Order: sequence, then structure tokens, then C-alpha cells
Amino acid sequence: MSEPDRLIAALEHYPSEARALVVAFSGGRDSSVLLHALSRAELSVGLRAIHIGHGLEPDAATWADHCRRFCETRHIDFACREVTVDTRDGGLEAAARAARYAALRASLGPGEVLVTAHHAEDQAETFLLQALRGTGVSGLAAMPRLMAFGAGQHWRPWLDVPRAAITAYAEVYGLDWVEDATNRDSQRARGYLRERLWPTLIDRWPAAAETLSRSAAWAGQAAEAVATLARIDCDAAADGEGRLRIDALAELSTARQSETLRLWLAECGRDRPDHRHLAQIRRLLTAREHAGPRVSFASTEVRRFDGRLFAMPRLPSPPAIAQRVDWPPGSTAIDLPAGCGRLTFRSKEPRRHPADLHVVFNRPGAELTRADGRAVPLAEWLRQQRVPPWIRERLPRIQAGDTLLALPRLWRHPHIERWFGHDVPDFLWYHDLPGAGSG
Repeated sequence: MSEPDRLIAALEHYPSEARALVVAFSGGRDSSVLLHALSRAELSVGLRAIHIGHGLEPDAATWADHCRRFCETRHIDFACREVTVDTRDGGLEAAARAARYAALRASLGPGEVLVTAHHAEDQAETFLLQALRGTGVSGLAAMPRLMAFGAGQHWRPWLDVPRAAITAYAEVYGLDWVEDATNRDSQRARGYLRERLWPTLIDRWPAAAETLSRSAAWAGQAAEAVATLARIDCDAAADGEGRLRIDALAELSTARQSETLRLWLAECGRDRPDHRHLAQIRRLLTAREHAGPRVSFASTEVRRFDGRLFAMPRLPSPPAIAQRVDWPPGSTAIDLPAGCGRLTFRSKEPRRHPADLHVVFNRPGAELTRADGRAVPLAEWLRQQRVPPWIRERLPRIQAGDTLLALPRLWRHPHIERWFGHDVPDFLWYHDLPGAGSG
């Protein structure tokens, strides 16, 4: 069997559950060979191509036209998607890749398999770049051959195929392709590696692509083992409500704590922590709770309370101590400051509420009247009720004049009927704050 035929044959072992194969088609040499080879392979599923236009290069429109003609000539269904590259949160390469894969993910239907032409040198380059960034084993594992992706899967069938075999295929079939100069731009990390370092590396170690790809595969196996252990540790430390028990985490080694925290934050839908964030979060395990310890990074906060770790989005600043929200006469609901939700009251019969009914927040020195008539410090009472500090800071305190009448779901004045008569309303607080029920 010739080398081109081997490349084609490798494509006939696509994922068995695939309903269609979708090629990410840039118009470059590698994706052109992939799409051509798939068009010649014996497939029992559909085949189509998607070109993602970033609009970053002067020839972008020409590339899209080339891809369209390539597909029309071979009767392959073709679509072009334009994306906007947002570089506010990172470099151009990373932003373009993120935009490209977001568009590809959104374009994939249930059961469809995205196919990309990554080869052995791509895998080796990725391994080296990840190592230079100081990544862990999951990063060194580089690119998996098959992974879940959007509504379907992402398949890289040629990870063990050398670039030379793809080039030879293109020459045998006389394929035309577009050249993206940015792929060899030494101002970009991958371009610098490809143009400046890779030739020297290959000159000294001719089998570098193969051996580095093998190292990536070993790293992948190690990453799988680490992930399995993290799953076990995370399940053991979980409290059943999306938080982690500190006593269970404290029994783990530092490395296992870090992997458990990574998995937990990912499953909570929070930002991925780096090694500095993980070190700060681990310090929460021995922090004193009365100080309301927390770690903030990106759009995520991790807080310690009641022997557990809570993961949540960054909260807006709590209302100012002096802030007051008046309850308009005849109204049964009011909107509270940012991050504090909405407050309503419900009574059997509509009636006017007391004059000067209003809401305040977290004022120092406030007292609460117990059933026996004794006044106790409100802050201490809330701590005894195990109300998290971020809830305490935003908890609406319903007052008439200077008298505290109610705390939604927690307490109401033992003689509240003096202000409302016998039709005492239920105060309902609707909010998205983690760590407490709403209503």
C-alpha cells in the first residue's frame, strides 16, 4: 500500500457513532490533503467542510473563495463562518484560536465529528510550547486523538503521521492550497519554534517529532490517572451541595488537594486557577473563619465558611452601611441594590403597610428582640444561625422607624402584629447568592 493510500485508509476508521464528518478547512496544505483524502475514502456517513474567516489578513476573502472552489469541484458541502477576534483577555494567537473553535463548536450538530489535520509535528510543537509555559501533565498531554466537542466529537486521525507524508500526498495529487504567512511568523510563538528552533532540533535529533509525540502520549496516560484520582478525592470531599469539606481536603497531600480543587472549580463552572491561585486556596484550609477568608481571581471567588469551601462568581460590593431603601406605600415588592435581589411581602388580604417601612443593610450595633423580650446583638445572632458572611452583608433588614421587624426566612419581631395587625405578611427574598435558599 502506498503512503497516500495509508493516509486514506486511516480515515476510514472514524468514530463508529459518527453521523457526519465535518472538516475544519483553512485552505492550507494539511487541511486540503485531509479533505481530499476523505473525499476519496470509503465513508458511509456525510462529509462537509467549514472555513472560519478571522478577517485578520488582507487575503482572507481570497482564501475563503479558494476553499469554496475546492469544495465545489469535489461536490463537498461547504460553509464559511466569519468570527470576531477579541484580544482583550490574551494574545492574538490564543484569541484567534478561541474564536475559531467557538465557531466550530457552534456549527457542529448532534453526532457530528469535527476532523482536523493535526499531525506528528503539530503534536510535538504543542508539547514543547506547553512545556515552555510550565504546564502540568494535562497540558503536556497536548492534543487527544478523540474528545467530546460541542454536540459531537473532535477527531484528529493523523497525530502519528509526519508532515512529510502529508506533503508527499499533496504532490502526488497535484493539490493547490493557500499559504498563511502567519504560520511562519517568528514574532509568534509557534512560528518562532517552527522557523528558528525546529530545524536545529531535527538536525540533531531526526526522530524528535516521533519521540516528543510519544512523550505527549505518556503524559496523556499520566493525566488520565491523575484525573481518575481527583474524581475519587472530589467525590469524597463533596458535601452534596456543590461545596468541599475542609476536613476531607486536609487529609490529602498538597498535590491531591490541587487536583481536587481544579476539578471542583471546573465542575462549578468557575475560572481555571493557576498555581498561585491554588496555593492561595489551599491556605484557606487553615484560615480563621471569623475573618471571612476568600480568594478572588478572574471572575471567581472561593470562600471558606462553616468548615467548607464555596465557589461562586465575584459578587458586587455589598450595600453601604448608610444605604436605605424605602418601601413605597401600596407596593408589595422592591428592588434591592446590585447583587441583593428583590424583596416582596405576601399577605392574606391586600393592605397598607406601616408608615416608614424601609430596608437597611449590615449596620453595626443593630439588635434583635428575642421571644422573651431580650435584645441581643444581631451580628452575633446571625453567626449563631450559621448565616454566611456574604449573605449577612446583603441580608435585607426590614424596619419601621428604628425598630427591626423582620429578616426574610430567619426571624420576625415577636410583637410584629403591633405594626401589621393580625394580617402579618410573609417577607420573601429572591436572590442568586450562593450558600442560602431564596424566598
